[in-house]
Amino acid sequence: MSARTGVLTSMGNGSWKGTGRGYHGTVVLVAVLGIVVMAGCAKTVVNSQYESARWNLQRPSQIFVYDFAVTREQVHENAGFLQGTINDVSGTTTYHHEGELIGEVRTVAGDELVTGIQNLGLPAQRVSGSTLLPKGALGITGQFLNVDEGNKGAQLVVGFGKGQSRVDLRVQLYGYGVDQSSTEIETTPTKLLEFDTHADSGSMPGAIVTGPAGAAAAGGLTVGVAAVNIGVGAIKSYRSAMGQMTSRSVEQALDFLSEYFGRHGWIGPGKVKQADRP
Repeated sequence: MSARTGVLTSMGNGSWKGTGRGYHGTVVLVAVLGIVVMAGCAKTVVNSQYESARWNLQRPSQIFVYDFAVTREQVHENAGFLQGTINDVSGTTTYHHEGELIGEVRTVAGDELVTGIQNLGLPAQRVSGSTLLPKGALGITGQFLNVDEGNKGAQLVVGFGKGQSRVDLRVQLYGYGVDQSSTEIETTPTKLLEFDTHADSGSMPGAIVTGPAGAAAAGGLTVGVAAVNIGVGAIKSYRSAMGQMTSRSVEQALDFLSEYFGRHGWIGPGKVKQADRP
């Protein structure tokens, strides 16, 4: 049989070894499919909290995206028993690692919101918290309610949501001087919209249930989630799974914002995407 076709060869001890390009290609394909299925079980949804009754709003001249608030109380590194060893080997500490997570998720949220809003056809830029919102503009701000790496060991071995990682965001949209029907002089921005996003690592079974194949798929979860995120676009690179989950959260936030922008006629119907609800 040719190498392209591939064969299984007995190792003499009751086990078999695959040889040939076809065999290894099949293994790779099965592994990739397993990863995609694994990633597909991860959940990212939006919950609406508030929407202003103000309706006659002019198209914003610009949209400012402020840095999202996040503190160490909301950030939790991997609780697995190996994390301490990982920190020692990499020459870092829990304090430093959590600080890196804060910087990453804040950057991902701000940069990808700006890019996404621009892709919707509206002007947007990322600004510092001290930047005043000009009249006729919208401001987007928010808070990370939870950035939790979970317990990667429990995810890998047990699964079913044990040790689940998660990122929870609260997003607010403010307007200043955009209400064309208002006869009152605005002195402060008005909240127009508020919603929460939730992203997690899913609830697939771990190695205890699925055996080595499940462990292999779970081990590739990071890659699988990234593959789901990229779609047909360019590959996005993140330092952590928290960055990936934040990106998924931002994607849903943008879909939810597009619904709101579409209702007010600021973007065309072709730009509107429905956000996923629980």
